[in-house]
Amino acid sequence: MKRFVMDSLVATLAVICLATGWPATRAEAAEKPEKLRIGIHRAIMGSFDVIADRKGYWKEEGLEYTVQYFKQGKLMTNAVIQGNLDTGTTGFSPFVTAVSKGAKLKGLGVTTEICATSGRIMVPVKSNIKSVKDLKGKRFATLDGTSTDIAFRAKVLPRYGLGVADLKWLNVVATDRVAAIVSENADAALIGDPQAEIAVQKGIVREIENLCEYDRTRMMHIGNPQTLKANPQQYEKYFRGWLKAHKLLKENPEEFARVYHEALLEVGDKAELQVVLAVIKRLPSAPLLTDQALQDLQEIAKAQVTLGYIKDHPDFSKGGEMLDDSLIRKVSGAPAR
Repeated sequence: MKRFVMDSLVATLAVICLATGWPATRAEAAEKPEKLRIGIHRAIMGSFDVIADRKGYWKEEGLEYTVQYFKQGKLMTNAVIQGNLDTGTTGFSPFVTAVSKGAKLKGLGVTTEICATSGRIMVPVKSNIKSVKDLKGKRFATLDGTSTDIAFRAKVLPRYGLGVADLKWLNVVATDRVAAIVSENADAALIGDPQAEIAVQKGIVREIENLCEYDRTRMMHIGNPQTLKANPQQYEKYFRGWLKAHKLLKENPEEFARVYHEALLEVGDKAELQVVLAVIKRLPSAPLLTDQALQDLQEIAKAQVTLGYIKDHPDFSKGGEMLDDSLIRKVSGAPAR
């Protein structure tokens, strides 16, 4: 009797599982991977993901996914490490810090170069500050440990005979730095597009310099090694859709700008379409981890040691287990490294 009751219960549960769409076996569960959890940056480097989402490129590739927006790449780094995100965008510097301290993280490719779009050193339009040398004793808004922050501290300040102790530092996320200047909490800031260009067009701030002469700062794609190993096909679909957005930027920047402009308006970043188009046209597209990109990672690591952020680091100039752009190379048709 007990055996009959148990068999009936198992059969009933199996029917419930099938009726509700639950996988009845572990094998069935493995065949249906979970949705890819994608992190998107609120600043300009996230525009490729915005386009891939809103133009339906990921759906065309059959990717099941969710998106979450972030104001800072470092937050996406933490989310991936903690297992709350499958892929996202972060700066070279937060990536170096994380893997140098033992974090399980994989660098999958380059998002874009940002020295001219996120490394803009800006002051209030009526400020007496004319040059970086005038920043001594001033309140400067940035975020400690980001790629642009490291470049500013390690390369720009020494060029003008200044050190870290010569400025008063304010930790402010990228999308809030215009507000820091408007409220007079900061005398100057590293401000990124599109917020920077919008503020310039409104006559709020002006640029005194950018980072391009000192550092070709880059953002990169990251992933969790475990989910990457378990479901590489999801990442392939992701990158196929993402690269379609890069293709659109090259072939039809006006359409790229139009779609991105609509997305900005929805989150309250009011700007003219032509302003957004001007920003988009300054956005480079170079997704591979080139020898130069690897060398840049190595230089950032050395700078972090000097600044005391890390004690030692892997040899990034030779790639290694923490870096693998093979999926981007595969779906783009680029030769393997």
